[in-house]
Amino acid sequence: MIAEERRRKLLAALAKNGALSVGKASEILRVSRMTVHRDLDALAAAGMLRKVHGGAVALPHAAQANVARSFDERAPSAAPAKEAIARHLAKLLGGARTLALDASTTVFQLGFTLQPPAEGAHLFILTNGIPMFQELNRRNAGFRVALTGGEPHPRTGSLVGPLSVKSVEGLRFDYAVVSATGWMQEEGTVNDSTPEGVAVKQAFMGRASVKVLALDTSKVNFLAPYQLGRLEDFDTLVTEEGPQDVKAILKKLRREAVRA
Repeated sequence: MIAEERRRKLLAALAKNGALSVGKASEILRVSRMTVHRDLDALAAAGMLRKVHGGAVALPHAAQANVARSFDERAPSAAPAKEAIARHLAKLLGGARTLALDASTTVFQLGFTLQPPAEGAHLFILTNGIPMFQELNRRNAGFRVALTGGEPHPRTGSLVGPLSVKSVEGLRFDYAVVSATGWMQEEGTVNDSTPEGVAVKQAFMGRASVKVLALDTSKVNFLAPYQLGRLEDFDTLVTEEGPQDVKAILKKLRREAVRA
């Protein structure tokens, strides 16, 4: 049974019973107690349950709906990795004329490292990130920067909702650069913490020639509640280790799966 399916079953059991012991979860899933602990740790880190001694308890619905931490809470996390990702992104995006940048703290670092357009060139940037919009304008580096419409999300520093999605209509981008809460490597799913954020990121991706996923390696096999897409929906994955072609990653994973 793949990890995502196991974790769905754990959440279903919690929703039904309110609490679940490690032993009972091990029986339900037919896996080791250690595997159960890893799954519960991942779900707890994603804000989808509360782990307690010997098992886990369900969170109230309102608490589950607010799993996204605030921008300021997330910004210091994995800061060196995010800075390295931003440097790789700045090189990758050199020569681009139109960019769509999401509101994540990972992509926000690009606001400090993105190179100004060459003399005589133009670079148009659309973002739904309020901090990103402010930083790019503060630099006054020759970018044309626009902020989507929409309503401010109460925690994430982003504009979301139907107006934000509609802002993308009729536009085309050389690159869309988005981040996510986690990538489940075995299943291939890329997941995020809010449905509103997913909708805007998908709108960006749908209008871009090249789709870039910016993700530090601590988010590999980290589960979040809302699916942004699958890894194959992207062209390039950029981690702190550098950019990687997604087709090459998938080919490597398939080879490893056959050997296993």
